[in-house]
Amino acid sequence: MATEKITVTVPAEVLESARAAVASGAAPSVSAYVSEAVRDRAERERLVAAVEHRWGPFDDDATDWARRIFENGDGDSRRNS
Repeated sequence: MATEKITVTVPAEVLESARAAVASGAAPSVSAYVSEAVRDRAERERLVAAVEHRWGPFDDDATDWARRIFENGDGDSRRNS
């Protein structure tokens, strides 16, 4: 895959996270870490667009449910009752 060199500005804590990932061996370089993050974001956006194309936009209830899953690990209130 062809690559291009670019310059980006990120918050200091974002850069620290990337450098920590490199230091721990979780990423081979800051560039690889950023590339993976951008690739993952693009894939999520592609999947959201595909779902919304098929079933329509997410409503507030669906968005709230999904947010609870990610924040609490379980958004199914039926199992929490």
